[in-house]
Amino acid sequence: MPNNKKKSKQKKKGGGAAASASSDGDPNLNGQVLEALTRLADTIAHLEVASNNDAVTGDTTATDAAGEVSDLAKETASLKLNDADDAAEATTSSASPTSDASPAPSKSTLTPPALPISHWRKLPLQAVSAYKILNDGAEYIHATSTKYTLVGKVDSKEGGNLAVELRKGAELIGTGTLLFFSQPCGSSRSLRHYVKQSSRAVLASVISLVQSFEDGVSQGKARDGNNIGAQKTGAVWSACESMMRNLPKGNRTAMRRELMLWVRDCKESIEEFEEILSLGPLDDGGADGEDAEDAMMDEEQYREKEMKMAKVSVNVMKCSKNLLGMVLKTCECVGEHADKLSSEGDVGDASSSQTEQQSDSAQTGQKKKPTKEKQKEMLQWISNLHEMARTVGEGVTNFGILLYPPLDSSNNHEEFEKWQAKKSATFFADECSIPSLGSTTLGLQLEHQLYALSECVMSVHNATLTTSGESIQNCLSKEVTEEVARLTKAIKVRCNEVEEAIGLWDPKDG
Repeated sequence: MPNNKKKSKQKKKGGGAAASASSDGDPNLNGQVLEALTRLADTIAHLEVASNNDAVTGDTTATDAAGEVSDLAKETASLKLNDADDAAEATTSSASPTSDASPAPSKSTLTPPALPISHWRKLPLQAVSAYKILNDGAEYIHATSTKYTLVGKVDSKEGGNLAVELRKGAELIGTGTLLFFSQPCGSSRSLRHYVKQSSRAVLASVISLVQSFEDGVSQGKARDGNNIGAQKTGAVWSACESMMRNLPKGNRTAMRRELMLWVRDCKESIEEFEEILSLGPLDDGGADGEDAEDAMMDEEQYREKEMKMAKVSVNVMKCSKNLLGMVLKTCECVGEHADKLSSEGDVGDASSSQTEQQSDSAQTGQKKKPTKEKQKEMLQWISNLHEMARTVGEGVTNFGILLYPPLDSSNNHEEFEKWQAKKSATFFADECSIPSLGSTTLGLQLEHQLYALSECVMSVHNATLTTSGESIQNCLSKEVTEEVARLTKAIKVRCNEVEEAIGLWDPKDG
């Protein structure tokens, strides 16, 4: 009997928070919540920003928004404390891209059509609901994390109950995110990117906080000097406040933010390489053999034969920066007209003057698109143009990393063959007078960039809706029209410069 009493006392003393909860017959809530949060974070991580992977599909009116939110909330909650198989099934149903959701790549353009978007500046009800859900979730987590840290440090049972409250806030974050990724919300690729980034940051910070208590590193007594939990809580606060304050509101803000980031990257790259060019050519005339090679590696300077190639590449960067600025203005012009079409006054005028429109169509021989259909096409045109600009913006980085001295003159025959096949599959290549720049990696990237620039400028120059063929040039400002003309000439000059520089560089002798 005395031995049995000693053993029972030892059981009560040892084992930490998890053992204490188990001895009382309570579940390990921290562990369960941690598993649930991890499954939700994994679901969001696998959402595709560039294609439709709907949790809710189909055409939806504003009156159905409340039902969508309810369905999404149930779907998100199903990821929580269920078995792993159920969670995996829910993940598959919500994160797998639909086979026919995104448009098939066009054979007439180098850049495939982008995601359809439902709005520019004016938010639809689904987007308003999604933002509110995200903000509610962030506020709930922000407030609960403080209580969780203070209580969980000294009372693991009450801390576990508060962990369940953190899970409820995470469910709201998951619901809002899935709503942004649904077709009825009409989010652009840019908006999806920022929502996904922000949601993952919040969930990662919450997971880190709960994990610290599950592992016991944040456990202790009040005022014992252990501030790990406080540090983790600060990270949660920061992520939640960033979501509430910095998440772009709507497609316009998100798409403009990406465009301005690409412009900034262009500026920084131009400044960096102009600084290298200002050093002049590398003077390796007095060295030979290993000494010459060491001097070339030590000095961030171009050789004499590389100077021209580097200069024209920087000029292509400048042209890219100017084009991105033009795209930003163009999207604003067309977006404003699309918003006017969506206003109640214009919709009312369009429905009341249907007879007059039919009469005008009969007289002019042109069939005018209904207001909503035209607005939808204009928004798709903006989305497609922004995707072309993405190719330009990311292309600056792709060939910029190849510009550091010494220039790599090795050939990439595999990529060369792929590029030739891609060009032959489009009629756009036949309309451009862009020279072939060989099979070096740098030459291929510059050729890609020149084609991307030409495709983007040509799209704005034509300014024609894809389905109806209707011109929207009247939406463009005089400033945009003039910039398009200047860029068209500038691209031709850049093509000639790069072709000449490739010949002077003469990689075969490099």
